[in-house]
Amino acid sequence: MRRALPHFATCGNLASGFLAVLFVASGDFVLAAAFVLAAAVLDLLDGAMARNGCEKDDGLSEFGRNLDSLADVVSFGAAPAFAAYAAVLHVPPVAGIAGCLAFFVCGALRLARFPLVGRPDRFVGLPIPPAGLFVAALAALGPPPLLVLAALAATSALMVSTVPFPTPASILGPKKPRRAGQPPESVAVEDPPAARP
Repeated sequence: MRRALPHFATCGNLASGFLAVLFVASGDFVLAAAFVLAAAVLDLLDGAMARNGCEKDDGLSEFGRNLDSLADVVSFGAAPAFAAYAAVLHVPPVAGIAGCLAFFVCGALRLARFPLVGRPDRFVGLPIPPAGLFVAALAALGPPPLLVLAALAATSALMVSTVPFPTPASILGPKKPRRAGQPPESVAVEDPPAARP
């Protein structure tokens, strides 16, 4: 049961993304952004639980990574892109569709690329959760369409770029576990495990 805890958090992430889409469809962009934020919190939670040993089985770990990517593409790709289009980009429609589609596709590419280039000390390209949060917040605020288009273009480019971004583990610093009877000065620094996208 403990090993499945990250999967429950990931399913909560996915459910939050779906609810965000529903609230966008009903015109409540603030509540939609709140559910994208909830998805981001659950995404951090499932990653933390996985890194702390809840997923020790290789099969479960692979399942969790795949489920996490599927949840992220809904919560931080489809939901924010739909929110941006529905909130401010319905005029002009061609530019709005192109900008939102580019964001969604670049987010999916970012998630697909992560297992190939992911590093424990940094992300390669902007992770999709902060990109999705930013776009969802813009949709809730309702700025001029040109500003939203510029934000979509910038975040899309950053997600598929090779610009390095720090991981939570690199910001907080590596853990320094102390074994029984080991003096503080001889504590070994372990490399942080790879973060999720």
